[in-house]
Amino acid sequence: MLRTTDIPPSPTRATSIRNLGLLGLLGIAGVLALGIVIRSSGNGPSPLDSWWHDLQRGWRTDAGIHVAEAFDLIGGVGIVIGVTVVLITTLLIARRFRSAITLAVAMAVSETVTAAIKVVIARPRPADSLSDVDVTSFPSGHTAAAATLAVTLALLIGRRFWAPAIAWIVLMAWSRTFLEAHWLSDVIAGGILGASVALLARWLVVTATTTAATRLRRSAPAARRRARSAPSAPRS
Repeated sequence: MLRTTDIPPSPTRATSIRNLGLLGLLGIAGVLALGIVIRSSGNGPSPLDSWWHDLQRGWRTDAGIHVAEAFDLIGGVGIVIGVTVVLITTLLIARRFRSAITLAVAMAVSETVTAAIKVVIARPRPADSLSDVDVTSFPSGHTAAAATLAVTLALLIGRRFWAPAIAWIVLMAWSRTFLEAHWLSDVIAGGILGASVALLARWLVVTATTTAATRLRRSAPAARRRARSAPSAPRS
């Protein structure tokens, strides 16, 4: 059941929520546009991609590889799904139903959209990748999932979580290029896509649940009036 505490308290808050949805749509559209440009240009690396790729190779150390491989493991599908399930369960136990729905929708949409774009764009990964991953590169699935989870939690927890959320996304993006599993444009697109899906999911869930709660509040007085006006059943 929806609680009144789940309803945006003011028109200003409602406007802010709509802005989140708009930013989310623009971000997703931007990633799609970038993917189309990359595919139409031959799916190869841009000069910036090649520069960053060579720079990471030049900085490569055993310690750096171990750190990047740890991010590779943590950001894998299995662990991400497990963490998401634990967080959703925790939110449900805390009776934060709308937050739980928001997180579930955001992660499901992010994984689906990322997989679909990978298939459509079909960009090859760098040939010297140190990560045992599938063959498609755009956008980075690790970075998209990290951004979706981090931004969703930041939206639910508040401003104190934004700094660690951004740091997590940047580190995950760095790890993917350090292992040469992705081009720089792949991780940038993944970060934007994940954050955009999180914003869009927040807008969709808040809008849907607020509308449902408003309809319930408006229908309750009419239901009570109908109940009072209904004739009583005769007693036997």
